[in-house]
Amino acid sequence: MDMQIVPSNGAPARPSLPPPVTAIRGLSFDEVHESVMARASRMRPDTTVHVADLVFTPEGHVVVPGVGPHGMTPLAQRSLASMVGIRWEKWFQSASPDERAEELNRRLKRTPGERKLRAWRDNTGATAGTLRAILPSGYEPIDDARIFASMRANMGSLLGEYVFQRAESGEETSQYAAVLRDVREVRGDRLVPGWSLRTSEVGQAPLSLDDFVLRLACLNGLLISVGGKRSLYRRHRQIDDDQLAAAFVLALGRLPGRFERALELMAIAMDATVEHADVIVGEILAGIPRALVEETQRAALAEAPLTRFGLLNVITRVAHTTNTDPEVRFAMESAAGTLLAA
Repeated sequence: MDMQIVPSNGAPARPSLPPPVTAIRGLSFDEVHESVMARASRMRPDTTVHVADLVFTPEGHVVVPGVGPHGMTPLAQRSLASMVGIRWEKWFQSASPDERAEELNRRLKRTPGERKLRAWRDNTGATAGTLRAILPSGYEPIDDARIFASMRANMGSLLGEYVFQRAESGEETSQYAAVLRDVREVRGDRLVPGWSLRTSEVGQAPLSLDDFVLRLACLNGLLISVGGKRSLYRRHRQIDDDQLAAAFVLALGRLPGRFERALELMAIAMDATVEHADVIVGEILAGIPRALVEETQRAALAEAPLTRFGLLNVITRVAHTTNTDPEVRFAMESAAGTLLAA
């Protein structure tokens, strides 16, 4: 069934959301919430320390005052290296463990200020934990567990309309994508609108919620900023529970109206032909690893001639198949959404 646009006084009216043609399966909100809470149970309480009080050991651990020795994630290593002015991997290859500890402790003693430490527990007992990140002392993360608890408390019935197609919590960012249970058909293509939530508990990304459209034929999706505006965008800083709840109620509450526009853009893209797809790919994927850009360009040229919709599918296909980095996939899906709305 095509989307029908009924003229009104000579101007095209916005279409209503196409009727559902089938249902899609995925994880329920409760299933994802349970996973988020289980992950949160691994966290140690945050600790704010004077940098000069930290001690680095020859074993490669950081001793946190009053807590004990901690291992480090790659992000924590990069943060520590930047703080004291070293190149971590190069420096570690050129000095013995004792020399590394001596030099690093000398630099730590000369580094002023405080830092907030975020860490995992070490249930093996080998160390007190693993440092996830070394952050400015004033950083106020909005943790995944808090986000999901707020959503559950304030939008329980609304969230039952969605199923999750993505629930990924990495060391640096988390990404969750949920779509409506009912599939819509646009020009013979089955599409499912929804939303994508991205955040970071360790300072690597703001909290954002974007419109998301999943194509059922390939299970690839893209992000859309309808009207050039994201549904929700907030940097990590102090926010009370009522403000957080209100932000999500507003963002999710206005999505149905935005879905109409998103699917209208899809229909328009199906009629829009593109020329020199390789040039367009090079422009919109600026900043993406070169090998992925070239792979996308080759795929686009192989399928030419293309509509804009076809080019979107090429970009998101490479983002999900050739690429394995969730952050690169997010960037490519965002770029595809920018092209859709162009």
